[in-house]
Amino acid sequence: MKILGIIDGQHDSGACILDNDSLVAAVSEERIKRVKLIGGFPYESIEECFRIARLSPEDIDMIAFGSMLTPPIFARAFRKLQAMEHKVRKFENKSFGAVLSNIVQFKLDLTKSDPYSLPGKFQRLFLKQILKKDLPKSLRNKPIKFIDHHLAHAASAFFSSKATRALAITGDRWGDAISFTISSCDKTEIKRLFSMNAFDSFGDFYSLITKYLGFKPFHHEGKILGLSAHGDPAKVKIQFPFILKNNKIKFTGEIKSGYDVWPSLKKQLKEYSREDISAWLQYHTEKFIIDIAREWIEKTKLYDIVLSGGLFANVKLNQRIHELPNVTSVYIFPHMGDGGLAPGACFYTGKKKISLNDVYLGSEYDNAFIEKCLQERSLTYKFYNNIEEEIAKKIADKKIVARFNGRMEFGPRALGNRSILYEATDTSVNDWLNKRLKRTEFMPFAPATLYEYRDKCYKNIQGAEFAAQFMTITFDCTDYMIRTSPAAVHVDNTARPQLVKKEINPSFYKIIDEYRKLTSIPTVINTSFNMHEEPIVRTPNDAIDAFLRGHLHYLAIGNFLVEYKTP
Repeated sequence: MKILGIIDGQHDSGACILDNDSLVAAVSEERIKRVKLIGGFPYESIEECFRIARLSPEDIDMIAFGSMLTPPIFARAFRKLQAMEHKVRKFENKSFGAVLSNIVQFKLDLTKSDPYSLPGKFQRLFLKQILKKDLPKSLRNKPIKFIDHHLAHAASAFFSSKATRALAITGDRWGDAISFTISSCDKTEIKRLFSMNAFDSFGDFYSLITKYLGFKPFHHEGKILGLSAHGDPAKVKIQFPFILKNNKIKFTGEIKSGYDVWPSLKKQLKEYSREDISAWLQYHTEKFIIDIAREWIEKTKLYDIVLSGGLFANVKLNQRIHELPNVTSVYIFPHMGDGGLAPGACFYTGKKKISLNDVYLGSEYDNAFIEKCLQERSLTYKFYNNIEEEIAKKIADKKIVARFNGRMEFGPRALGNRSILYEATDTSVNDWLNKRLKRTEFMPFAPATLYEYRDKCYKNIQGAEFAAQFMTITFDCTDYMIRTSPAAVHVDNTARPQLVKKEINPSFYKIIDEYRKLTSIPTVINTSFNMHEEPIVRTPNDAIDAFLRGHLHYLAIGNFLVEYKTP
């Protein structure tokens, strides 16, 4: 069976194609539209997935949507209004902008819509008619299936994991009236055991504090995580606004329109530094979720844990879950955010375990096309049969190399094919390279480490090796890692590695291994190939633009090497 998966969310959209038990293509709309986390209907992602998979719409047996009512019927009916959403977010700090943003994002409907209620069932009767207008004509008569938002999250993690039985934990701001779930998974069945509604949302509160501290919600929560290691949660003498009552977690605060912090809390927070506020937020978020996870692990006796949803982009939280007693393994779906709902919907519809060894599922360009792009931009380049060895030499010579090769990664992490590479011995790199890329970050760049050296570099990695191939979890670093690759180690002595296997990405593996032969160090820095607030590059021209604007030393694109020349 061939299933087209679609997510047409407010803050993310994209498509994928599942061919029996293989995910053959997956693309987020942001990569094509060049607007980070753009919502709306993924017209271009659908087209690109067919091109990548070399299939036509006639080949599709079924369409699966990774949500039931989010976005609600009104948002789907008024696509032009929905498409404006990313433009009005910037005005949320202004009173008129908050109102406009609420209208465009249909926030009230998002939180109150219950897909299992009678009104929810009636809404879905009309959805198929609306969606037929969005779909290509050749797809309009295909069967359509809607999968509950958090069920799709759980399915994305469980069906692509190595576990046959597992405890699935999902968490985000909200989706289909729910913000957090725990489910037991066995073979092809997922049974929900616990849930929290949209108004009691850890993810929403994390985004709210992100905004209060002057960052962009839905984008910069990772900055808060980075800041938290620089602060002390004990210094913040404020009651965390969640309580456990009648075996339910309840949010006790108030979220106003535009995601503003309610006045009483805002007044109290002014006394504290943003580092301490971040530490307070991270500490209590971890504590609540760990307590919930521990309880259900003990109840179900399920010790393999699978995670999905935007809340689990929080790599330190994932480490804490991995470190719980009796946990055998932990796995996070590589595209844990709402973009991962498209494959999740496919997996649950297909109801079978799939083989997902990597997420190189996107666009690819051959050397002939790449050379044509280089010539059109009047760039001087040199062809290398053994480009990997040349890249390793440049990195060893303390040069920045932007790498564009093979199929684009699916998800928020660059995993070697759309990456900027540098050696990990220079601790000053986190300052000067971020400035070149116009980024403001509080965590070090992530390390890419040869799989065979995982235990030499990281502690307590057993059971999370698969998750670590996708850069979705932190580990405490060994003394060896701290000494040899300090630029990739955070102030709390943790790192978020990508473990690189030869059989998964031979070309990227060879770069690191050649670098190891030159330096005796099995790790290089790997940060995403993009400029600040832009999606990761997709095409050769995207790569050339980012390379030139970032004034990077070299661009390794296909088998060509381009040296930056000052204009």
